[in-house]
Amino acid sequence: MNDRLAKLRHIVFDMDGTIYLGRTLFKETIPFLALLREFGVGYTFVTNNSSKSRAGYVRHLHEMGIVAPPDAVVTSAHATIHHIRQNLPEAKRLFVLTAEDALEDWRLGGFEIVDDEPDVLVVSWDFNLNYHRLCRTAYWLSRGVPYFATHPDRTCPTDQETVLPDCGAICALLESAIGRRPDAIPGKPSPEMIQEVMDRHGLSPSETAVIGDRLYTDVRMARDAGALAVLTLTGEANAQEALSLPAAHQPDLIVTDLDDLSRQLCAARGV
Repeated sequence: MNDRLAKLRHIVFDMDGTIYLGRTLFKETIPFLALLREFGVGYTFVTNNSSKSRAGYVRHLHEMGIVAPPDAVVTSAHATIHHIRQNLPEAKRLFVLTAEDALEDWRLGGFEIVDDEPDVLVVSWDFNLNYHRLCRTAYWLSRGVPYFATHPDRTCPTDQETVLPDCGAICALLESAIGRRPDAIPGKPSPEMIQEVMDRHGLSPSETAVIGDRLYTDVRMARDAGALAVLTLTGEANAQEALSLPAAHQPDLIVTDLDDLSRQLCAARGV
């Protein structure tokens, strides 16, 4: 493990549950990012939560004290935009079930956002979901419109005393009503998200690590892409759950938090 940590050139961070929880920044985050800069290790923030635009996430990170250029943030919306361009290049009109603030990235991607006669239907996380929009979504699904979901997460991590049903839960509701599952889900755990990062920075999987709090998205994406899979215990998953999985699906490394990873990274580099 020390050899793999010593060779890292780039770390891909999940966001909610990994560097912060809800509106609370973990105290270990900023010191760890400073350590990476000291070691010359790059980093990208990748999230399945597509309820904000890329610009919205950059502002959100800045408010927490993290300065990030726009291209350092990749959401499941960007993975889905890429997937549609690659597989349905003629599609221009999208019906997107998502938060209003998140529509900016879809328009910047060259699509027209419509309520009628869409070429493609996309389900994301809409925290202002209302019954009318849900009914329109179900209607277009019943008409056989190509259907993509941005990500499979069933709930969104939160530091509040509540449960936040996420995109996967909305898709399950629609499947119960209409009997259709998404044609594709380009967000995590699809390796499409991390492959874009590796291609852009000229990285090999052995030089790349993914750290996140979810086994079925973050860890699986890393394992499928061949990158180092690091599970942090600051969010959804616990160590017992991780170690109960088949060996091929387990994280390569389990850390209590970013401070724990910092110590191991320093040890691997002889600091």
